[in-house]
Amino acid sequence: MSRWAAVAAAGSLLAGCAAPAARQVRPVSDASGMRTVDAGAVPGMGTVTRSRADGRRHYFAAYPEIPGARPLSAALARAQDERIAPFVAATEDARPLPGGDVPELNGRWSLVAADGDVAGVRLVTTEFLGASGGEYRRTLWYDGAARRVLGSAALLDGARGLAGLAGLVRARLGTRADPSRITADPRAFGSIAFNDAGGMVVEFSDHTVAPGAPGRVAAVIERGAYDRLLSRFGRRARDAAGHRHPGLRLGAPPAAPHAVAATGTPPPAARTDCTKARCVALTFDDGPGPYTARLLDDLAARRARATFFVVGDNARVYQDLLRRQVAEGHEIGNHAQSHRDLSRLTAVQVNSEVQRTQDVVRTATGRAPVLLRPPYMASSEAVAGVARSLGVRQTGWNLDALDAHDRDPAAIADRVVRRARPDSIVLMHDVNEASARAVPRIVDRLAAAGYTLVTVSELPPGRG
Repeated sequence: MSRWAAVAAAGSLLAGCAAPAARQVRPVSDASGMRTVDAGAVPGMGTVTRSRADGRRHYFAAYPEIPGARPLSAALARAQDERIAPFVAATEDARPLPGGDVPELNGRWSLVAADGDVAGVRLVTTEFLGASGGEYRRTLWYDGAARRVLGSAALLDGARGLAGLAGLVRARLGTRADPSRITADPRAFGSIAFNDAGGMVVEFSDHTVAPGAPGRVAAVIERGAYDRLLSRFGRRARDAAGHRHPGLRLGAPPAAPHAVAATGTPPPAARTDCTKARCVALTFDDGPGPYTARLLDDLAARRARATFFVVGDNARVYQDLLRRQVAEGHEIGNHAQSHRDLSRLTAVQVNSEVQRTQDVVRTATGRAPVLLRPPYMASSEAVAGVARSLGVRQTGWNLDALDAHDRDPAAIADRVVRRARPDSIVLMHDVNEASARAVPRIVDRLAAAGYTLVTVSELPPGRG
């Protein structure tokens, strides 16, 4: 039986996972050369997450929604779909990969500029398909004055600028790349941004300019060399990227997509003795997201507690929701920074994924999580070691609320209520609208059956 089949057979309730067989580890792309902006400081910022986990494939892809930049949101959604659709098609064959692995796609983003009427968003998509896969990098720019989305090549002044940049990149990369693949074709330059020193960072997807060498290939061009090649918009993008603190002016922000006003209902009692009470723990992965605030309203109205396993990239945008969760008696757990399969990463990479989320939650709420739910509950010796070093406990589930075909809140509620038992830990997702809308039915019906809704840490030892 493969490791994945064993997890499914055990109901995915793990409290310290056995180490999987050793496998090849690919490096995480190094984005340190590109200046990034704190997305949590952009008023009204939101995120959209698309995810699925089943026996055929795992994918998780997110992108930001910047107030006043609707065309950019639409373009980012299309860019993610352009990676997800072929990945899904390529994984329709349900045969497992060697070692029982499940193919994975992970799409993450960072804000590389946010000032005035200019925004830049970098997308990095990692695909694991066994022997094949790689990382794909793309940076989209938004011209708020013209309300249009531009590719990175638009930073250059037409054919002259592209030809000049191609020559500079060939010179900088030397033997690290095939010079015949670095041309003045706009499609050759999918990701361009700027670093802290004002240099231009030109990066390429895996297997493009260096087809035989996986990993990030990037050239840094000093300002004195590239300035003369910029388009008018390129100069505005360069200047916007030089401001670390967001000062976007794209029109009045709409009503906050994640309004956090509390209901005024006092939180439930601090703890429940689950050795005496019939307890169920609802847990929500992958958020926060656009449905989390309404979900908190529903829980508060019923004085029910839950546990939220947050993705660090989303948590940074929705820090106000983290504070509300703590104030209303909920528990926050760690679901890694970018929802990578941690069992494929080195100990250093795992530590970064987990520690950064610990830091985001601690900064927002004053306390760090004590629970870790590795994405897909995929663990390893490295993950277990990092968990021990940070004092967090790996926690799975024993009841999955969302069947692959469930899109109806009533059907989701029926599934949970029918299968619930004392000390059940229910897997749900607050980035899934149907799952979030099922919560009032679930809580009301479980309460009528004599259950108390608690956090994972309130369950008796060994349950989580």
